[in-house]
Amino acid sequence: MRKTALVVLGALVLSGCGAAKVNMYRADAHNSGIYSDGISKLNSLQWKFNSKNEIKTSAVISDDIGYFGNQNGFLFAVSLKNGSEKWRFKTGGPIGGAPAISDGKAYVGSHDGSLYAVDINTGQQVWSLRTGGSITTSPTLVDGILYIGNIAGELYAVDSVSGRERWKYMADAPIYSSPAAAEGLVFFGADDGHLYAVKTDSGNEQWRFATAGKIHADPVVNGEHVYIGSQDGRLYAVDLKLGQQSWRYRAAGPINSTAVIDGKTVYFGSQDGHLYAIDIKTQRPKWKYRTRDWLNGATVLADGMVYIGGYDKKLHAVNASTGTLAWSFATQGAITNSPVLESDRIYFGSTDGFFYALR
Repeated sequence: MRKTALVVLGALVLSGCGAAKVNMYRADAHNSGIYSDGISKLNSLQWKFNSKNEIKTSAVISDDIGYFGNQNGFLFAVSLKNGSEKWRFKTGGPIGGAPAISDGKAYVGSHDGSLYAVDINTGQQVWSLRTGGSITTSPTLVDGILYIGNIAGELYAVDSVSGRERWKYMADAPIYSSPAAAEGLVFFGADDGHLYAVKTDSGNEQWRFATAGKIHADPVVNGEHVYIGSQDGRLYAVDLKLGQQSWRYRAAGPINSTAVIDGKTVYFGSQDGHLYAIDIKTQRPKWKYRTRDWLNGATVLADGMVYIGGYDKKLHAVNASTGTLAWSFATQGAITNSPVLESDRIYFGSTDGFFYALR
């Protein structure tokens, strides 16, 4: 076991950042993936924006602007009204994670190993922090501190105003899992098969929970548990405070999909091509919805509908109660990100290079 590598740069004044509104990956710091506006019936494609390269990252919506990155290394700001480009910001490598938006800035990591803060009005860089490895994850922003991991196994806590490193924790393997935060802890998975819990104030490890496969899915906090999928084919419910397994469910294939929970049911996809609905009380399937290819995209939930994209190049909208398909929308590329819903529209990117707005 590697010891915690702690770098403390002194007392930081957050200048009220904790009170600022934050728009981030999967809606909040818990990675909940729950939105208020669903689309039970698909009416039409409203518009699509051509980014000219694969989009693997999820988008974040803030004040009628969609922010997302592509594999060319651009962070885009696009109007949700008509899909017109407001600005683009170039990084030195592909962007694999969604940005976080707060206090007039977009925070995003890049494969070039840097975390960037970009002015959302001008598209100009405010600051950047060089880390020790490529960043493929989305930052979580809580009380003025950004938490983000990289493939060198480093989890950083960074002051959002100054861009200064507050502390750094060294995991034992690359981090492809975007962190979640709750109860003074930040949670993330790593390629050594562990789900980690690290204290937000110090960077000291609280606990680690072992699975039998790499973890590329993102942890989701719901109630007293953290839910995480593993490439060992199991979804785990882990006690948030103790780091002990409460229950697990085994799918027929690896789980890279991030789950969504409605309180009674956990929904997630698998590389076996199924979208699962697992009853939390009985740990048994309520239903399984079958697609024709891997489901690595994150699930989201809104108004009784579960949405997930797949390698079959489709976005699927499935009734959360029955597991029946309400509608699907086909693109020309795989959909590996987490859709975003707002004002009766759903937004997502595809590896065909387009960012879509459906209604």
